[in-house]
Amino acid sequence: MITKTRQKARPFAISRWSVQRKLVLAFWLVSVIPTMIAAELAATTLSQIFDSNVRIWLQESTKIVKDEIGDILHDNARMAKLFLRYTSPPSSRQAAKHDRLTADIADATDIDVVALIRASDHKLVFSTAADDIVKQISLARNTVLQTVQVGGVSTGIVVSTFETSQDGVDYLLLVGTYLDSSFLTSVADVHSLDLRLYLANPDGFSEIFSTQRFEDHPSRIPKNVETAMRSTKQPSEQFTNNYSGLYWPIFNDAGDLQGVIFSGLLRHTSLVGLVNQSNLFVLIFLLSSALSLAAGVWVSRRLTQPLRDLSQGVGAVICGDYTHRVVVSGGDELAQLSSTFNHMTERLGELHHLEAQLRRRDRLHALGEVAMGLAHEIRNPLGIIKTATQLLHRRADLAQTDKRHLEYVISEVSRINDLITEFLDFAKPNPPLRAVLPARALVDEILGFCGPELASHHIDAQIDDQAPGATLYADAKQLKQACLNLILNAIDAMPEGGRLTLGIRTAGEHTVISVADTGQGIEAQMIERIFTPFVTTKASGTGLGLAKVYSIMESHDASIECVSEKDAGATFSLYIPAIGEDNEDSHDA
Repeated sequence: MITKTRQKARPFAISRWSVQRKLVLAFWLVSVIPTMIAAELAATTLSQIFDSNVRIWLQESTKIVKDEIGDILHDNARMAKLFLRYTSPPSSRQAAKHDRLTADIADATDIDVVALIRASDHKLVFSTAADDIVKQISLARNTVLQTVQVGGVSTGIVVSTFETSQDGVDYLLLVGTYLDSSFLTSVADVHSLDLRLYLANPDGFSEIFSTQRFEDHPSRIPKNVETAMRSTKQPSEQFTNNYSGLYWPIFNDAGDLQGVIFSGLLRHTSLVGLVNQSNLFVLIFLLSSALSLAAGVWVSRRLTQPLRDLSQGVGAVICGDYTHRVVVSGGDELAQLSSTFNHMTERLGELHHLEAQLRRRDRLHALGEVAMGLAHEIRNPLGIIKTATQLLHRRADLAQTDKRHLEYVISEVSRINDLITEFLDFAKPNPPLRAVLPARALVDEILGFCGPELASHHIDAQIDDQAPGATLYADAKQLKQACLNLILNAIDAMPEGGRLTLGIRTAGEHTVISVADTGQGIEAQMIERIFTPFVTTKASGTGLGLAKVYSIMESHDASIECVSEKDAGATFSLYIPAIGEDNEDSHDA
């Protein structure tokens, strides 16, 4: 018992899911493996592309430093030409003046060191910097990048030397620019990018410049990186959990490693830390799964919508609504099923209508049998009662009270006899004597006959002729009786007056005569029963008026329809053949 209870209480039993949820689950399960494969391939490809772009970006970043050094060398050469133009021998009277001019130009152009050195003994003749700084600078060829101690701080310097001769004496003009904190100031604002410059010194390589300070980043070049660059003459990559970096070597013309440029990106503060193969796989898989589920929901809705419509249609048919139709879209099997359902519902409606007619005919036949029995079994006793009562009424010695009572008996017997006659006329109607009649003339005659009665009840009557020249193949007397019954019912439905409209129109091979009022209307549950004998909504009445109209329409191979709502009036439409078969044959001939 416990096991059965648990099985019934399972909230996620797939067998209890809707078809749409099952389709979504199946769609996702079918697509999950291809999605994982596609996500893996896409993640690998995107990761490789991104890493390649990162490498290219790091290479371009190192070129910033190289380009800055090249610009400094170019500026040094350009300024050296200017200094050489104004350089004078130390013994010249203009030497002091020229030295002051050189110092002013160097200061104005951000040249840190300008020195004139005699080539024979390397004696310092003139310098804009301290002598101890100039003595640290190597005059060897191809030593463009050097490290000097300025105020006890290792500072990089870009050195350019130029040979000159004055009065037969050879000199070296030295022009140098520091790589200090003002170097690459614009790059320093990019917090996720670190550009560093390492220059060679007797102890190896020392850090000269850095735009940032990465956590756990070594201040010196790793030995394995230095060895790799010396042997391969190529840049070296280094990727850690904290940063992605590129070491770019700087060689002089002799092939000696003079410096190293480091360009790095922090992973935890940049997109580099997020874009990796694992993260890309998870992201692409989640997005693909979401798209698969969305597509599954959309497809399942498209597939199950006709099923839901069919379910609603079946429910409507069960409730007796045979006019319900489902939407047919597309040309697949579901569309064919929807079309078949609509056809089935239409046929069921026709069968329901036919069944109602058969039941009504059976009742009329049964009533006819009863009517014939009543005619013989009731009329004869009624005749004897009426005759005996009249004889008693003629006696002269009766009191006035007794005579009045006998008059009541005679009156009620006559009323019962009239009711039986009316009932016999309904149950056994005479066959119609049909002929082709003009519809407008018949309607005018009926309205003229009922005009005084309508006026006395303050009812405005009008004719709406939408088919001039329309004809009717009917028995004029019976059709007038049917229309008169409908007009009398309309008068009863408008006790305080209103509007009565007699309409004429055509519908296929039928002429339609409609009687519309603005009265109390008929409740929906009564419309199916109003043509049944002895069913009435009036306080007094036999309930045979509409049943008689229905019987007349059946005998004419015609039909009657009622459209009404409570407190919104009612419209009775008589569908009568326009011409008879004989007339139709002669017309075709």
